Amino acid sequence: MAIEFLVIFIPMFIIIDPIGTLPLYIAMTGSMDRAARRKTLEYAIVFATTLLVVFALLGTIILDYLSVSIDALMISGGLLLLVIGISMLYEGDMPRSRRKGAEDEPEVRQNPEDIAFVPLGTPLLAGPGAISVVIIMSGTADMPLVITSLLLVMFISAMILLFAAAIYGLIGKAGSRALTRVMGLITSAYAVQMILDGIYGYVSSL
Repeated sequence: MAIEFLVIFIPMFIIIDPIGTLPLYIAMTGSMDRAARRKTLEYAIVFATTLLVVFALLGTIILDYLSVSIDALMISGGLLLLVIGISMLYEGDMPRSRRKGAEDEPEVRQNPEDIAFVPLGTPLLAGPGAISVVIIMSGTADMPLVITSLLLVMFISAMILLFAAAIYGLIGKAGSRALTRVMGLITSAYAVQMILDGIYGYVSSL
């Protein structure tokens, strides 16, 4: 049970990657007061968690309606994660276009709602990679473990972002990038395994 839980939890944590979100979160909320930052974080975590739980519960139903198999989703999701992992390795930062140049020219707003739902809630926390992993896990693992893992990841993410300034000051920009590179390597390996499992499942079903 513990091993199965870790197999679900680790990929979710790596893909959601709250540590990689630290620099942009600090940039976006830097001019907010403490209360506004906390409210922004609360909105973002609740929204991202709700979105991912919905996809975990209804993802397979949506796939069945679209006549898309879990194997096909594993292959496509694996390719997406592979691109993300390789970009993390080479750039040392989260490889999403919305982050490019974000630290140089941050767009800071005072209203928590302005950034809590988009881009912080989605696609920073609940991005396409996280959604793909959640749907795949919900179709291949026990749902209680999937939901428990997801809730734990989001709780840890909330704690990391709550103390974002202290953590980022401790590990620094170089430390954050180093951790992102390590996560990129693990993400790439997991993505390749996901693609192989998808191909194996498809071939076995013929």
